[in-house]
Amino acid sequence: NFDWSPLVNRYVAHLGKMRRKISSTEAIEVMNKWRQGACLALGSHSREDSCNFPQQNSRLGKDSGTPEMMNTVPNLSLTLADEENEGFPRRTIFTYDRSNYILYEFVASVKDSMCSANAGKGAFLTYKGAKILRASSAWKKKDPRDIPSMSQTRKPLEAIFSTSGATVTLKGTNIHSDELHYGPENDDCVGLYREFVLDDFVDAEDNITFSSKHLGCALIELESRYAPLLPIDRKTDQLFSLKDFIFSHEPSSWRFDVTEEINGHPQVVDFTDDTTGAPHDLARAHMSMYVNEVGHNMDLVENVSACCPSPRAVAYYIHIDKPMAKGDTVELLVNYKGQYETMRERRGYGKANLLHGVKSDAHDITRVQRNLKDRFLVEESILKFTEDEIRQVMDFFKTRVWDGVKAATSTFATGCKDGDSNLLRQCIARRRMYWLSKILKARFHELLGRERGGSSSLPLLDGSDSEECIFQPGMFVFVNDWPQNDHRPPYTGIATITSISKNKLNRNVLELSLSDGKSIESVPEAVVTVPTHDDFKDAPKRTYSNWMKWKKQEDLPRMRLKVLKGFDTMKWDPSFVWDGLSSGSSSEMQTNIIQSLRWELSEELLFLLMTNKRLSHPFDEKTWCPLSVLLLTKCLHLVADFLLMGRDKKILSKALTGLARDAANTMKNIINKIANASDVGNLAFVDKSNKQRVVQVLIVEAVKTNKLTVEDYLKKPQPLDLEWYLVHQFILAVHPIASLIDWRSSSSTDNPLYSIEKLCEDVGLEDTSYLNFYTSKVQDWRPLVNQ
Repeated sequence: NFDWSPLVNRYVAHLGKMRRKISSTEAIEVMNKWRQGACLALGSHSREDSCNFPQQNSRLGKDSGTPEMMNTVPNLSLTLADEENEGFPRRTIFTYDRSNYILYEFVASVKDSMCSANAGKGAFLTYKGAKILRASSAWKKKDPRDIPSMSQTRKPLEAIFSTSGATVTLKGTNIHSDELHYGPENDDCVGLYREFVLDDFVDAEDNITFSSKHLGCALIELESRYAPLLPIDRKTDQLFSLKDFIFSHEPSSWRFDVTEEINGHPQVVDFTDDTTGAPHDLARAHMSMYVNEVGHNMDLVENVSACCPSPRAVAYYIHIDKPMAKGDTVELLVNYKGQYETMRERRGYGKANLLHGVKSDAHDITRVQRNLKDRFLVEESILKFTEDEIRQVMDFFKTRVWDGVKAATSTFATGCKDGDSNLLRQCIARRRMYWLSKILKARFHELLGRERGGSSSLPLLDGSDSEECIFQPGMFVFVNDWPQNDHRPPYTGIATITSISKNKLNRNVLELSLSDGKSIESVPEAVVTVPTHDDFKDAPKRTYSNWMKWKKQEDLPRMRLKVLKGFDTMKWDPSFVWDGLSSGSSSEMQTNIIQSLRWELSEELLFLLMTNKRLSHPFDEKTWCPLSVLLLTKCLHLVADFLLMGRDKKILSKALTGLARDAANTMKNIINKIANASDVGNLAFVDKSNKQRVVQVLIVEAVKTNKLTVEDYLKKPQPLDLEWYLVHQFILAVHPIASLIDWRSSSSTDNPLYSIEKLCEDVGLEDTSYLNFYTSKVQDWRPLVNQ
């Protein structure tokens, strides 16, 4: 047994001189890594090669202390499109150990992920080897202790304009005051002070391994940032939530929260395209987006940590625990822990999916139930919006989302490629934007109504902005060199109109007040203009602030009109669907889009029914039996097709009652004969009152609320309550859906195409005692959808 104590003491003392504290236990772990790395380099390894130290969980975040970062050589670390790998990014990384003057080279590439069967592409890191400093270049070494600390200004001196996206970089000589300590900024400069170039290093003859726990090594920067990559990648959490809803929650897979606020709201960085919801082209050209997560698979260990290099940015850093030899490759994995759990459940690998059998969004009914909860949360959020927040949302929709979505979905009529998930998502987005615009419009009118004493129908523009006189008392103006030919010097600058009068020629003349309290009289209109932002550059900040408030108030009617026009822009137009179906061409994608839109409208109908308290707990297995759930689904799809395709109401009425009659006959056949378990199960409910086990129950004599398990029923069949099933599982499912439609015909003398009495007759419900009570409750129901 090797005695490690002398080496441990020397290592602890060595780090102590560098003001780094480490315990003996931690020192033993480090030496164990050294030993493993050395044996790996020599091609041999056994249990005797390791010092006596228990195996530790290597998941990131377990170690205490702030992680250190290695010095990445920016000019040598490049990302290029790999034409031999379908154009996926390939990144070369050079990272520098400035303590031992070793240059490590890595290559990150994109391959099929190995973490799970459905993980798609993943990012892989290959260690290409190490380079050591040539002996002939040793004279270039600089001891950091002999050099003053780096200047605080030594950072990227750049300003990015959010509107145009232009970048302005400040350059110059001696702007940091420490330039004399730095070498020239060449394309291949290496070192903290750029004291070396790439030619100063030579490939190491020994197989130098790499581990982030080796002395002089630490975390490797994968890229300078994960996000944001563009100015438009920065959004308020409020705005992002609506975008995420519009694009079926795809953007939430790529979001990161940062500490910096934006416009007074929590900020989210999001590199998904505002017209598709999928990562934009610049994000796809970077390596970070291909890093997968470990999720809840405890067999996977993460080696990537997400950190914030600034309050508004996120970057990935690689931690290599087990030493890598030259040529070794590892898949890069990150652990988000409790974050993104909702997204995991939607995709089928969350805890609820794995432990409790909860289905993913691939299951239509489960997805609808999740989405209904989201719709109520979205509505609750919008009903708290201010007028400014509504304006910001509508501006985002109009300028960033709508045109791209409309253009893409218009291709539906001319045919579309199968497997284009973006198009499917965009068709849903087009419908959801219309749904959102209705709620936003209702909230907007509510706010206008409050401002105007309860009436939101007053005109937004009251006609006061006559072109005869564009200047009004209280208005800011810019004076252009006035007065002239006077003993006073001419004035050029900002002023406020005090009053307006007529001169002898019946022309308007103005009395102006200046910010210093002085005034100018008899100023002709010809020498004043409406000010711009640039005109206030020499004005006091208070004057500029007051002008901004006044300008906002003056522009308010036009801004409100613009918002209202925005609502009309996003009005639903199903003609793109009709054109696609009438073109004669059909594809799998078109079929999927029609089916997705059918479910989308079904969601909206359920939301209306639940909001108006006409239907409760749709698709809940404790409330509705499988046969009723199937009937509910078919009826919703019938009405959705009616709204989507514009079908005849007579056909719709016959189809609805026909579905109810067929379902009732199926139920009667099951009740009237001894059926097998699968048939009886269609009338069963899930009883979760017993947490130890889940059983299905049947209703027997509903007045006494008797319940019978399917197993007991098959052993000893008993009469089921036929009337209860007809009322509670068919009438109460079909009639709320039918109540959405206005069944009155154009002629007032004709009977309505549908009534609850006709429905009861079709399903064979003879005892109307409960029906009379139910009818009294629903007689005030009014149609809720526009045909």
